[in-house]
Amino acid sequence: MTEFEDVTGVLLAGGQSQRMGRDKATLPVGGVPLYRRALTVLRGLFAQVLIAGDRPDLADEGVTCHRDIYPGSSLGGLYTGLLRATTPHIFVAACDMPSPDPALIRTLLSWRRDFDVVVPRTPAGLEPLFACYGKGCLAPMEELLRQGRYRIYDFYDQVRVRYVEADELPPGWQQALRNVNTPADMATIKEELS
Repeated sequence: MTEFEDVTGVLLAGGQSQRMGRDKATLPVGGVPLYRRALTVLRGLFAQVLIAGDRPDLADEGVTCHRDIYPGSSLGGLYTGLLRATTPHIFVAACDMPSPDPALIRTLLSWRRDFDVVVPRTPAGLEPLFACYGKGCLAPMEELLRQGRYRIYDFYDQVRVRYVEADELPPGWQQALRNVNTPADMATIKEELS
């Protein structure tokens, strides 16, 4: 039995890994591919998990993969995941996060019933790729995509958003929200984990 029956876990895997110079999703951290670290956390929390992005190589038993309807942006991946989910909410995690934290996910999801978006807001800014989205976001997301606008939070003013501030997040959130974009990021994270 998983904790959240009304939320689908969505692994975002549609990026091009341009700054890394090679496929980020499959890079090993602590002997485990990056995408697998996030997928394992999602599968532990959610009855339904899917992959948004044209990555059938990352699919697993019970985890389906869906090519982005509007390819080329994280917003397109969010839209695809939300559209394909059969639950009223999704929780998204990018495939390049080495330490996603179930406690942080639980904290964010505690506000899902009253809001369309629940997103961490830290001193570094918003974290829209580790957040909760409800079906009420679909129409404004699609409108942005049709206009060729891809900044995720450009539709936030049209929906009910709960910004979860740093002081509301559980200890260790800084580590959980890190992602790997460059070889230097990878080297730092591997050094910290060794």
